[in-house]
Amino acid sequence: MSKVFQGRLWEGRIQSTQGTAAKMAVIQDAIRQADQAGDTYWRLLFRYEYACEATFRDDPPKAMPVSAEFAAIFEADPDALGPEGYEMYLMIMQMGIDPIVCLPQIPMEQWEALMDQFHALVKRYRFGLRTYWWQMCQFYMYVDKDKAFSYFQKFWKTGRDGLSDCRACERSHAVHMSLIMGDRKAADEYAKPLKAGRTHFCSDTPQLMWLAYLEDYLSRGEWDAAAGQANALFRKGNRDKSDLSYLGAVLCAWARSDLDSAVALAERRLVWTLGMWDQKKRYDFYKGAWVTFQALAKQRDEVLLELPEQFPLWQASGRYLSAELAGWFYHQCSEIAGRFDARNGSGLFTDDLARTKRLNP
Repeated sequence: MSKVFQGRLWEGRIQSTQGTAAKMAVIQDAIRQADQAGDTYWRLLFRYEYACEATFRDDPPKAMPVSAEFAAIFEADPDALGPEGYEMYLMIMQMGIDPIVCLPQIPMEQWEALMDQFHALVKRYRFGLRTYWWQMCQFYMYVDKDKAFSYFQKFWKTGRDGLSDCRACERSHAVHMSLIMGDRKAADEYAKPLKAGRTHFCSDTPQLMWLAYLEDYLSRGEWDAAAGQANALFRKGNRDKSDLSYLGAVLCAWARSDLDSAVALAERRLVWTLGMWDQKKRYDFYKGAWVTFQALAKQRDEVLLELPEQFPLWQASGRYLSAELAGWFYHQCSEIAGRFDARNGSGLFTDDLARTKRLNP
């Protein structure tokens, strides 16, 4: 007689494991054991848990392989998760497509094919159309702003369902899109319920809204406003790898308002970027580090830092030339920006880097 798979025991082990990296390793072990046992329910559930951990607390592109595996398993046995299992299916498919915006090595054609698959599922289950429009919008933000805005309008007019982001996140998306389009008045209107505390915050709000405003202040050279917003964002946006974009914007602001803190933050969080799949998060953090060490180079030729040994410029002595660090981070940003723009067929990343350079000579 075959042995019953002890999924609940593995679930307890996962929940009791502290630290994202350790928890993801345990979930991977659970996936292997469930696969060996051939238990479809737990094969699906553990893959979903792994995707959530990667998406919300680590490196979102790591959700992509398990998302594809989940799809194949679910299509072979669509009843394994019960009558509402399609909601989990659509959610993990979303988590598998989301990170493509952050991976310039994946061609546009592959993203379009996956979006066609996602749209087919939306039509099959009559569920998730609002999320589909948001997926289209967030990708085109880095390709064609006007096209992104047209998708945003469809997103905003489509009714919510169980796949939709929380209302606070959606308001934050609206703020971000409005600021990208240069309409701060509209952004302020969307932000009113958030600023008044009338909307329930999730773990990434109000950080998403603060980041949108901070990036807008930085792009306009409104340094005092940027400093205040950066201080608020840092207090809630310094938890794990998923916060690297927040920290990159904080670095850009602190390079002018609190350079010592900026240097210390760049030193402490650089390790999170090493081996990171998500290129957008690396770009954002490295841009902040470049601005930071460029500002430092104007004051001090050399700096003493404890950087990880995996860092390409690592020195056993801990002594680094400020200008050399700035140059390395700028080169990384330029390379990443070029790859994004080549894939996207636009110049939005290169333009962003050039604007940052003009504002931080």
